[in-house]
Order: sequence, then structure tokens, then C-alpha cells
Amino acid sequence: MTVLKIENLVCGYDPKKPIIKGISFSVKDGQFVGIVGPNGSGKTTLLRSLVGLLKHQDGSIIIGNHHIGNLDRRELARRIAFVPQLMEPIEGFTVEDLVLLGRIPYFDRFTFETDDDYEAVRWAIEELKVGKLRERQIDELSGGEFQRVAIARALAQEPRLLLLDEPTSHLDIRFQVTICKLLRKLRSHRSIVATFHDLNLASRFCTKLVLLKDGEVIAEGHPDEVVTPQNIWKAYRIKVQVKKTDKTQKTRYVMLP
Repeated sequence: MTVLKIENLVCGYDPKKPIIKGISFSVKDGQFVGIVGPNGSGKTTLLRSLVGLLKHQDGSIIIGNHHIGNLDRRELARRIAFVPQLMEPIEGFTVEDLVLLGRIPYFDRFTFETDDDYEAVRWAIEELKVGKLRERQIDELSGGEFQRVAIARALAQEPRLLLLDEPTSHLDIRFQVTICKLLRKLRSHRSIVATFHDLNLASRFCTKLVLLKDGEVIAEGHPDEVVTPQNIWKAYRIKVQVKKTDKTQKTRYVMLP
């Protein structure tokens, strides 16, 4: 089943200078898709367009069977959750309070949280393994802890598609791997699209990569098909030697001097 279909998408902040220039790709149920490419290639702009924060100028974005323009904000939020690259901690909020914000698309006017809402929050907190932090103040958390809580908030929305902009940025190596392992596990419940700077991480954990340069798709497919010396040269203008690990045969790359 196709969860997201993008066809000839054109978008940007200036109609005369589009950043995303006619790209097309799809995301199937259960896929973990990594959007990779150099700075300025349009990764964040693409995610902002997919979640409806930025109107596209041409082409189409189809969520399930619905064009994004036919969905109001509430319906869109029930289908897609977005974790931006930078989220400011909210002073006075506990972890549970922040995760509960993910239930807003399901609230009716002048109503209180239901048992279903609290069950979704409990489930999201358990999935991200932040139960011990439930009563902690948000501004007391480490970077890795806060990132996990931010993903739990998005998960509490119960979306079919989870979008994350640089989920491993500003984290040390240990937390980068921890977050990627959690995302890989979460794709059993939904599809995930995340932007990455680190090709090694993206190649190891994603089931599909989309390589961008200057708002266009350079390559798309399984990591082994995308992370090649030729494609990396096209996107980054740097020569690399691509190798595979002995045990897992996962692609990794080593830069040459």
C-alpha cells in the first residue's frame, strides 16, 4: 500500500526561485525512507511541503487516497506527524504534558482528554522508552532524552506517516544509533521519512534512500543502489570508496584524501 505519493513537486519560498524542482517518489506502508543530500539541496523544504507548512507551486502530494489540498489541518494532523530539527523545550511542561499535545488533532471543542487519549500517550511513552521520565520537566532533559520525547509526542498522534527533520542532529554517536534503532522499530506501525546528513547512518537503518541535489532527485532506491561512488560524486563532488561490512553486508563509505 502506498502511503505517500509525490508527483512532479515544485515548491519553495519565492515563486520565481523554486527550491524543489519537479521531484517524484513514493513511500509504501512500513518503509523507512531517508532523504539525503548536501546542505541546500532542499531536504527541509521538502518535509515542510509534505506536512502542509509550505504550499507547493506545482505537482501533487497524495496522502493515502487524498490530495493534501483536500485535507483540513485536523485531518492532515491525524495522518502525518512532524518532528522538526529544532524544538524548544516548553517551560513548566512535564514529559507527559508534552506527549499529550500530540492528541490535539483528536480533541473536540470544550472537551477534556479521554481514556483513549491517555492510552495513546501511555503507549507512545512506552514505545520510546521514556517511562522513567514521565514526571520530569522538559527543560531538565538531555538532548537525547528530549529527542525521544519529541518523537513520542508525534507518535501519540497515531499518524500513518512520521516525518522527522535531522532526528540525529546535535546528538552524540550513542544517541544517534539509539534513535535510529527506535525509528527502525517504529516502522512496523507506520511509514517513516527522515532527513539525514550522515550517509552511514541512513544506509544502515533506512530501507530506501532518496538522494537530492539542488532540489532534484539524483538517485532513489535501496541504499546499496543509491550510495555509490558515482552518485556521491554527482551530489557532493567528493570521491569516496564504498565498502560493505563483513557480517551484515550493509553499505558504508570511506572518504578518500
